[in-house]
Amino acid sequence: MQAHPEVWMPRVKELHYFDEKIHEPKNTAIRFARRIFGGGANRRWRWQVRRRTRKHLKRFSRDDFSWDLKYYAGAPNEGWYASLFEQGRGRMVGEITPAYSTLEPEVISRVHGLAPEAKIIFMIRNPIERVWSQAVMSFDRSKNRAIDAIAEEELLWHFGREGSRRRTDYLRTLDTWSTFYPKERIFVGFLEDVHFFPEKLLRDLYGFLGVDPTFQPLKVDSKIHTRSTGSAPAASMSHLARSHRVDLSALSERFGGYASFWCFCAERLIADPPADEHIAYPLWNSYLWKEWEGAQRIAPQSGPLSALLSIRESG
Repeated sequence: MQAHPEVWMPRVKELHYFDEKIHEPKNTAIRFARRIFGGGANRRWRWQVRRRTRKHLKRFSRDDFSWDLKYYAGAPNEGWYASLFEQGRGRMVGEITPAYSTLEPEVISRVHGLAPEAKIIFMIRNPIERVWSQAVMSFDRSKNRAIDAIAEEELLWHFGREGSRRRTDYLRTLDTWSTFYPKERIFVGFLEDVHFFPEKLLRDLYGFLGVDPTFQPLKVDSKIHTRSTGSAPAASMSHLARSHRVDLSALSERFGGYASFWCFCAERLIADPPADEHIAYPLWNSYLWKEWEGAQRIAPQSGPLSALLSIRESG
């Protein structure tokens, strides 16, 4: 998204203002003591500072250094947050923080008070895959442990955490944000389109943001920040299917299309777990996608997905 010349985004992908920094102590000494010695988000702060410092030592940029100094050393408040976008003046500005999907109504009210004309982009994926991907990233980043080395009991505990459940409660997220922002200001996208129709997805996003939709990034098909493991334990997938079965049914009813594939995956993983220990991941690379395609009597939705099914059927 930030490759578009009419779009500007901060150097850090996730600013975490409204879910974390908004709660930080106002006292500078206390704030930095927590950042230096604390865990959780403070550990991420330390990791980011080290990484950004290495970048500055390798290739110094006054603008980048000025932004980093403000972000990492500044006192978080709404004026501070707004100042993080000053370098993008005259362009469409924004940030990406997936944790905002879990915000409570009173915090979203503050978001709306600060940016009432904001446009919200909510990209969703199969809840089964989202929870698995989060587990892979969490163990890799915070504990430096490969997912294959994690005991089943610890893995199941991780799957059931409240934070994980809230991040996959997509309908709650949409209902809560829709209380403050009208539907024409909320774009709902699907991860499958990043894989199958990246150019179409980008055009739709550019149109939603009101920037030139004909702009073509140089590497629209390249993968960024991917941690795909290529396969996932069938037992874990079946467990997650059972855990999210009700939500998946509701998503299928609400959206159809890709969400109906997610629901199909859950039903098959529950009723007939794979004989092999592992299943291809993401699930659109597995046998389940072909089974689902074959089960479609009519195209499940207009747009990219129905086009994909029609192309494969005619081929």
